[in-house]
Amino acid sequence: MEVIEVFTVTRPIDSVWELFQDVPELARCLPGAELTSDNGDGTYDGRVSVKLGPISSSFEGSASVEFSDETYTSNIEGRGVDRSGGSQGRVEVGVHLSSVDGLETDVTINAKVTLAGPIAQFGRTGLVNEVSKRLIDEFSECLEAKLDAESPDAAAAIEASDLAGISLFLSSTWSAFVNWLSRLFSDSDD
Repeated sequence: MEVIEVFTVTRPIDSVWELFQDVPELARCLPGAELTSDNGDGTYDGRVSVKLGPISSSFEGSASVEFSDETYTSNIEGRGVDRSGGSQGRVEVGVHLSSVDGLETDVTINAKVTLAGPIAQFGRTGLVNEVSKRLIDEFSECLEAKLDAESPDAAAAIEASDLAGISLFLSSTWSAFVNWLSRLFSDSDD
């Protein structure tokens, strides 16, 4: 499945790009993510914990990151395995920054996610898209807070909060219900 999200950071592109190149600091803004090692060659080992509906998974794996200073883009490829639940995941993420009037930066994230195993059943629903949107919202808020911090130590102390799986499940269920109602009433107007 493909997930595309766009958000705006109220900072010039160069300061946002600097933070995007600090992978350990950036990972602290991803809810449920933890870097366990920096291999020094653009590859990282880590863990990502997710909860989709009633299923929780903790994927352990690795990711490689490439940057292009000329185009303000980065590409991330990662793979992970949930050893306890038998699920597997693979992700390819493209990030593109673009300047808006020199004062703000648009961030476009294009992720291709492949899930296998028990968690894959939720990949066919709107649940993954809803969870992705909530994760990106939390990620962008954390980025803004890091960029607004008054000192490097204050910025380092900022990290994403954990998103409660049950609240994600309930909010995505509510969103699906609201979408169903809007389709029902729009169809009845025809």
